[in-house]
Amino acid sequence: MRKVIITGTPPQDWIDDADRVTALLQAAPDEAGRSSIIKANENLWRDDRIRNWLLQQFANKCWYTEAAESVSSIHVDHFRPKGRVMNLDGSTESGYWWLSFNYKNYVIAGQLINVKKRDFFPILEGEYRARENCSETQLRLEGAVLINPLTNQTRLISYERDDDGCIAVVAGGVDCPVDQVMAEQTIDILGLNRLDRLNQKRGRVWDDCLREINEYQGAQAQGARALVWLMKTLVINRLKDRVKYESEFSSVAEACIRKKGNETIIAAVFERQAYP
Repeated sequence: MRKVIITGTPPQDWIDDADRVTALLQAAPDEAGRSSIIKANENLWRDDRIRNWLLQQFANKCWYTEAAESVSSIHVDHFRPKGRVMNLDGSTESGYWWLSFNYKNYVIAGQLINVKKRDFFPILEGEYRARENCSETQLRLEGAVLINPLTNQTRLISYERDDDGCIAVVAGGVDCPVDQVMAEQTIDILGLNRLDRLNQKRGRVWDDCLREINEYQGAQAQGARALVWLMKTLVINRLKDRVKYESEFSSVAEACIRKKGNETIIAAVFERQAYP
């Protein structure tokens, strides 16, 4: 899973509209009033001004899967659910209504992933859910189970090839029980391994990278030094393209290279040395 890097802010006129509706929400007398305001203004988080800005942040990819729109249409998801929250045992609580029009709570999600996520937003055992209108710092310390794609927690999920495609797994070296729970539950809640087409698309990226690795390692058999150098250089350049931020499934390519490539390839692709 790859961390999404946010640059800039949404268009100011959209922020002004969002702030105006949020003020109405804060002044609403009860939950029914807040629900009515959210319903009446739901087009605001679907507005092209914010949607296009969010899409630009990760090259039109789903923030949870790195899939482009070819896997499913794109939704603007509320990372912390706005209406109600569902726990792992099926119980429900009030949602994070005050974040309904806060762009920092928005995630670009493929439709099928968003449907699987639904209202799930459990809290780690022994932790407490954040209070209404709490600060951003308190939200970050909340102990949410679901991995936020805007954080380094994305490193907790890697990928492996299997017979049917490429599946999400807990990253190697993750030995903290809490981190393991977060990775496992995120994979399950989002259904990262339950979409055959997604698994197969990731598998094709894995296989392409593996072919490149094999070509690099077999280049020496070409004999001529200049040809060997050229072949290795071209392979490294293609693998570098695969792991670029804007490339679809770049985290799958990185997982394949780090798990199947030798030290020379890994160093060259991730630029710890210049010469392949």
